[in-house]
Amino acid sequence: MASIKIILERMSKMRKTERNFTNKVLESKRGDVQAVKSKIKSSVMAIAFLFAATIPIGLSVPAGNVQAAAAQQKQVKKVNQKVKTNTSKAIQTIESRKVTSSTMIKAYKKYLRKNVSNKKYYAIVNIGDNNAPVLLRGTQGAGNDKTGRHYTGCQIYYYKNGKVVKMDTFKDGQNYLTNGGSDFSIRICVKNGNLYRYQYYNNHNWKKNPENKWATSIVKMNGRIIKNMGYLDGTMYRKHTGYYTYLKNPEISFTKNVK
Repeated sequence: MASIKIILERMSKMRKTERNFTNKVLESKRGDVQAVKSKIKSSVMAIAFLFAATIPIGLSVPAGNVQAAAAQQKQVKKVNQKVKTNTSKAIQTIESRKVTSSTMIKAYKKYLRKNVSNKKYYAIVNIGDNNAPVLLRGTQGAGNDKTGRHYTGCQIYYYKNGKVVKMDTFKDGQNYLTNGGSDFSIRICVKNGNLYRYQYYNNHNWKKNPENKWATSIVKMNGRIIKNMGYLDGTMYRKHTGYYTYLKNPEISFTKNVK
């Protein structure tokens, strides 16, 4: 088995269909900032409309009610201003939750100091949300060459909700980790805090030779299968794995942890 490498996804029509499927699953699982903003703004408009409806425009107002109408208009403005202020604060709170790459890397370094032996090796690669940094800890198949130290397996950690959490163990946005053999290929990345694992298997000409039928290709999200692509023959296998291209220096070099 080759050492772990990093690759870049190349989009094609078929790949976009597969990506859209996983994104729909993902959207059903998470809150969206824009949706929240939209709901808040809708609430503002609804409240403004509700109060405005109590003051018909263009109708004659009895003299005795002029003062009451003026006071009501003043109250509407006051309420609208309060709602807008609260809306602004809510949106700022939501957006402040966005985490920078620098914050994530600092959290990874702190985690390494506190929880990982100085005999272990790690790497930080950009395979997270919108290519955010992800922490890898080498676990198996260590080897050295002139470019550095490499592994065939690693544990994957990601910074989410203010903590560094273990996502998966790799034994076999957007950038992916990849590894595999002559007839299988595994790709892993983190999207919106969820770990996606694409497992492709080459069944060659299994329709003519059933003995070549050995594994279905699947997509997992956080360990749960969300798509089954069935038994890929050689042509379909090459199409799916051809959606990715190696970066200029794809092999990941791991660094020895320093306490």
